Amino acid sequence: MPPHWRTDARALLSGIRVDHKVRIRMRDGVELSASLYLPRAGAERRGTVLVRLPYHRLRYGEGLRSGLFFSRHGYAVLVQDVRGTGDSGGELLPWQHATEDGVDTLDWIVKQPWSNGKVGTFGCSALGELQFALARARHPAHKAMVPQGAGGALGSLGSTHAHYGWYEGGVFLLASGFGWFLDSGALRPDVPGPGEVDRAAAVRELPVRSLVERHRPGPNGYPWFLSTPLLDPRWQDLDYVGDKDRFATPALVINTWGDQTIDETLLMAELFRRQAPADVPQHVVIGPGNHCGHEADAESGQFGELEIPNAEQPYREWYLKWFDHWLNGKGQGLIELPPYLYYVIGEGRWRSADSWPPAEAGLQRWYLASPGRAGGRDGTGRLATELGTQPPAFDEYRYDPENPTPSLGGAICCTGNPEQRFGPVDQRPIEQRDDLLVYTSEPLTAPLRIAGRMKAHLTISSSAPDTDFIARLVHVWPDGRATTIQEGALRARYRAGFATPLALPPDQPQELTVDMRSIAYQVPAGHRLRLHIASSSFPRLERNLNTGGDNHGETRAVVARNRVYHGGDAPSFIELPIIPER
Repeated sequence: MPPHWRTDARALLSGIRVDHKVRIRMRDGVELSASLYLPRAGAERRGTVLVRLPYHRLRYGEGLRSGLFFSRHGYAVLVQDVRGTGDSGGELLPWQHATEDGVDTLDWIVKQPWSNGKVGTFGCSALGELQFALARARHPAHKAMVPQGAGGALGSLGSTHAHYGWYEGGVFLLASGFGWFLDSGALRPDVPGPGEVDRAAAVRELPVRSLVERHRPGPNGYPWFLSTPLLDPRWQDLDYVGDKDRFATPALVINTWGDQTIDETLLMAELFRRQAPADVPQHVVIGPGNHCGHEADAESGQFGELEIPNAEQPYREWYLKWFDHWLNGKGQGLIELPPYLYYVIGEGRWRSADSWPPAEAGLQRWYLASPGRAGGRDGTGRLATELGTQPPAFDEYRYDPENPTPSLGGAICCTGNPEQRFGPVDQRPIEQRDDLLVYTSEPLTAPLRIAGRMKAHLTISSSAPDTDFIARLVHVWPDGRATTIQEGALRARYRAGFATPLALPPDQPQELTVDMRSIAYQVPAGHRLRLHIASSSFPRLERNLNTGGDNHGETRAVVARNRVYHGGDAPSFIELPIIPER
């Protein structure tokens, strides 16, 4: 039975009229298909909830559920296939035309006899990113939005940030990017599907740029995203959020600590806070869980291998209160919510803040130290808040792209691989590898509450002209478990910014900073902190072939001898935002 038949039957029983044959003409003549869910009884004119998606509105569960849920509560709901997907015309290149197509759709809605002229937008992941693309236009009918898991909407912020949903520190998010473009990135819906693909084996193939084409022949946006240099002017033709954008749509922003674009969500929230009018509210809610898992993971009480007590929130009630206020003039909306409401993993508690990071968070340095033998869990690497008097030293490891350090869990989504693990996972299986440096603290004498964006400031060198550096913070339990807190990456050529890629001088110490993402996490007294330094986290991240050339197009790899320096005039340390106990 086609998925939409079940929804149609439920709609009929609920007094909802559904029309799956709506066609809306865009300004360039392309027609987009949509489904309209309209209550049969009640107000003649009503607020509208708009859901735009690239996954076919008649098959995608969230689109079908949203149509039924909001129409049952009195809203007109329009669920639309974006261009190049479902039954719509045109071609898909995320997110080209997203702003103007959204504007044209709003213009159509407000002219309908059932519309009161007020529209709210809703949805997670791509459905949330499309809301931000529309919000850039500041259309007067766009009265409210609820973007979830939508950090991928952020493109660039000056020369220091350029991710476009698929990059991290200049490194392509391989497992997620390959999985998504393989399944959903075809330029047109008539391109044949991928069939059966061994995705774990496929991601090892080179070159990376033609990976999707080898497993799903036909036009696809994937090679464009890998062949266009970061900060190339052509990115401006796609409708990602940038630092010049302004906003005027009240926003209820929701994400999770396990989302691979959590930092982008928080950066956009601060951009919104600075550049929206003072009377346009924004509430940001960050819970535990994986990508788009804020409801399901909270209900299960599990995030990766961690328990997350007290994680549930009345999300469905919030959605209705938000739209009731802004679209129908009923109630006070979510006036009781603070600007930021966030869950502290390990503490099992929700906290509030007026900005991110929280004003009460102070930066604390944890220094790397060892006599030069920090390889593996049983090495001599130490992590301490005092620099000490250790003499200058370095730890060295050999990074071979043919045998990359594996990723276990972490911030990952959309791979299409059912064997892929997500979220906090025990790292002990990889901690004996000789291409992983490990620095461990003494047992904590008091709980340590981290809340904010973490960074690793490293002095490094490499025998290669380019390589990657991965920094992963780990929670070490008294029983020996070592579960991920958060990790980040930087491709060394971008250490001075994405606008000015620079080769590494052979074996010459260089300073760089690895953004390790934001987190809210409490490590109990008696437990330890641990830092991993490696040059790959595969297949979560594309491996660097170390040649300094076109990493996406090459098949030849070289082995790099990489060093991390500490002590003396070249201290390496991580910077943690800490909220003190009160």
